[in-house]
Amino acid sequence: MKKFLLIVCLILFIFVSSCTRTIEQQSQPLIFFFSNSSNPKYPVIYEIFIRSFYDSDGDGIGDFEGVTQKIDYLKGLGIDAVWFMPFNESVSYHGYDVVDYYDVEDDYGTMEDFENMVQELHRNGIKVIMDLVINHTSDQHPWFKDAVENTTSSSYWNYYIMSLEDHSGQDHWHWKVNSRGQKVWYFGLFGHTMPDLNHDNPKVREEVKNIVDFWLGKGVDGFRIDAAKHIYGWSWDDGIESSANYFYWFKDYVLSRKSDAVIVGEVLSGSTYDLSIYPIPVFNFALMYGIRSNIEGIDGLLENNWVENSFPFLENHDLNRFFSHVQDVYNMFDTSYYESVKKRVALWYFLIFTVKGPPVIYYGGEIGTRGFKWYGPVYDEPLREPMQWYSSGSGEGQTFWTKEVYQKENVTFGDANVDGCIYDDPFDGFSVEEQEKDSQSLLNFFKFMLNFRKKHNAILNGDQKIFRDWKNLIAFYRISSDEELLVVLNPDPTWQNTFTFEKDMVMILEVDFKSFTWNENKRSFSAGETFTVSPMKAYIFIKE
Repeated sequence: MKKFLLIVCLILFIFVSSCTRTIEQQSQPLIFFFSNSSNPKYPVIYEIFIRSFYDSDGDGIGDFEGVTQKIDYLKGLGIDAVWFMPFNESVSYHGYDVVDYYDVEDDYGTMEDFENMVQELHRNGIKVIMDLVINHTSDQHPWFKDAVENTTSSSYWNYYIMSLEDHSGQDHWHWKVNSRGQKVWYFGLFGHTMPDLNHDNPKVREEVKNIVDFWLGKGVDGFRIDAAKHIYGWSWDDGIESSANYFYWFKDYVLSRKSDAVIVGEVLSGSTYDLSIYPIPVFNFALMYGIRSNIEGIDGLLENNWVENSFPFLENHDLNRFFSHVQDVYNMFDTSYYESVKKRVALWYFLIFTVKGPPVIYYGGEIGTRGFKWYGPVYDEPLREPMQWYSSGSGEGQTFWTKEVYQKENVTFGDANVDGCIYDDPFDGFSVEEQEKDSQSLLNFFKFMLNFRKKHNAILNGDQKIFRDWKNLIAFYRISSDEELLVVLNPDPTWQNTFTFEKDMVMILEVDFKSFTWNENKRSFSAGETFTVSPMKAYIFIKE
């Protein structure tokens, strides 16, 4: 009897332990970095498309050495980490169709150049996040080519979702004919050149582990997971829960190899449910869509779009540039629009820089780089145009790879055939050179705000509590062990609002977006005192 009871107790212990671990997996946030002043829990991430960033050898294509040469710029801006769009060897200009997971893109330099870049970034306190493309490969990847040629006898046949049966009429199925005349069908959600990997195959998961180990060994500090929403599923909006569950083992493995690794997933969904079920941090598409759809504010913006453990952002390489989006909302397409659009852009970046989570800047966002997605004859190249370093549009390190692309497709809009930029003109104010000289430029506002963040542990590492969430009054507390801040913003262009202080506080920052001025003059307020928030103004207060 005693033996029986011991066995029952042991079974119950194992069951409870297993349940506890499952609960912990679902509830415990993933720490982004070690939480201290030099390595904040919520660092500032800067997304770089290497091809467009800075050219070290004069061929018009950005490269690893070019990034290395611009580290001082990155430090001066105030970023903590860089997320590089894919730098593996690939077929397309963007890199999201990998042909070799263990090599770098020739256009960007050598592996030695890459290692030197990582070393120099680290030496300057900047971490490196790799864009990891594991949902699919290129159709030119040796695994896939072998599977098509040798079909079921190939070691890689089950690396992909492949069939010799006819899948005509089924969405996202494609086919190739091998040298023996066999029609080989395969599933590729993103098109015929990007066949999906079969992550139910243990060998594919082992390959993923090997890739992770290789790049951690090269010094990368973490991974941005491309298409994390689509590891499973047969269309754009199914298989999300299965895809989310996939990342339990992925997270456990990565953190077992590097305990402070950064992991963030691209889950392209405006649903807070879809975003919240992932065990890894995700980009907050819900908040981004909420802001873009309500550029002058809306009741419940934060409450209805908030996702714990997420990265707030306003633009990336797949979206119309945020400056252009605001420009489009207001239909401001003449030269007089710049100041008005700049102020609205800065206002929303103020929110992104102060809410909980690591804010993400897409390269050029700090100078108002513009760009709209085209739907022929080019597609997303206009979203990824060269970073503008000089007022003239040309100079040492300036990239111009798009010029050849536009000429080939006979795109003549803007300066496409001059400097490869559809949306940039010389001396138009949208360059680093011009904005560094202007104290009221968007660039200098970014620098100020990112420097301000670094002074406040509540922003770098603190929790968040929403106080007001109205169209013309967004207010939330940021709270850490050593300070408590109240962030207040009125995005409405016309209507003011008021609130009553819950505790004694001191104003430490006032931003007037209408005049585009900011100052850190201090002013004390008592609990119970009423404060008026004018249109297009923001404040930060600290608890006494």
